[in-house]
Parts: sequence; C-alpha cells; structure tokens
Amino acid sequence: MTRTAAMASAALAAALVLSACTGSPEAAAPTAPAPTATATPTPAVEVPIAAATPTPVRLPVPPVRVVVASLAIDVPVIDVGVEPGGFMQLPVDPAVGGWYRYGADPSNADGNTVISAHVDAPDYPIGPFSRIRELSPGERIEVTDAAGTVHRYSVATVASYPKASLPVDDLFARAGTRALVLITCGGAFDSRTGRYADNVVAIATPMD
Repeated sequence: MTRTAAMASAALAAALVLSACTGSPEAAAPTAPAPTATATPTPAVEVPIAAATPTPVRLPVPPVRVVVASLAIDVPVIDVGVEPGGFMQLPVDPAVGGWYRYGADPSNADGNTVISAHVDAPDYPIGPFSRIRELSPGERIEVTDAAGTVHRYSVATVASYPKASLPVDDLFARAGTRALVLITCGGAFDSRTGRYADNVVAIATPMD
C-alpha cells in the first residue's frame, strides 16, 4: 500500500468511528410513548330532595273554662301574657282565670298548661281559686278548650310556696312534662305592698 493510500484509509476509519459516536435523528433510541391518562369514574351520589312545602305550624287551642265540681269551682278562662315587670298577667276579676299563652295548651303532647287567678281583689268578692288549697290528691279537674274538647285531670299535689321560692322553671316547663298547673295567692297578706306572701299551687296529671 502506498503512503497516500494508507492515509486515505485511516481518514475513512476515523470518519466511521465519529459517525458511530454521534447520534443522528434516525439512529436515536425510540422515545417511549407517553402514558395514557386513565379517567377515574366519579361515584354516583343520590341527593335527597326535600319537600318544598314546610311543615305546618300547630296553632294552640286555648282553654276557656276550668271546673272542679267537688269544690264548686267553675270559672271562664282567657289567655294572658307577661306584665312589664316580668310577672304573669292576671285578669282583674278573681272569678276569671288566666291561661299563660306562651306555654302549653291542654292539647299539647308536652309542657304544662298554667292557669292562674287572683285569690281576691279590691271591689270584688273572694275568688273561686281561693278554694284550690282544699283540693285532695285524686280529685278531678276538667278543662274545656276553644274547640269544645274536655280535658280531664287528676290532682297529684297541692303545695304552698313563698313567692320568692316559687319553682317557676318547673311549673312553666314547656318540655319533659305534661300537667295542669293552677296557681293563686295565699299566706299572710302584706297591706303595705298589697300582696300575699305565698303562692298556692295545685298540679294535676292528665287522665286520658
């Protein structure tokens, strides 16, 4: 081989080596295919549908009469609220009872029905509720409501409380109990304040 031929052969070999080391688009390793995203199914949720019509509000049925036949008590009843001083309102006439309209009525499944009356008042005779202190356990009380339904109760307890110790929360409870509560005044009369010292309370439970 001549010197010229040898040099040409070496140049060709070098070119082949560089060609093998340098990547070309055609010689590049194939690109791995991009992973295909797999859609995650959304679980089906059944949404409850509430009725558009609200539950009707129960209207109270006020008591209009209280009768205790054994003591000749027979009084009409009107609904009353609260005085500015925080006391329960009472009809001026002791012969008329007042039903606390912010509490339960006799048809309620829960809560006490509270009816109160003065024991007496200026220009009026002693009221019928003055006799509730004479009630005995087991005696019957009947309350007639505005719908004409007669609710019957049996006397459970009769007690006298100093006015400052009257268990107001228990007597005026709107839940957890169901009873008829009759309240009037009793004890010593204070001529300076024009008030009696105590409250007489009769509690009766439904018979039906």
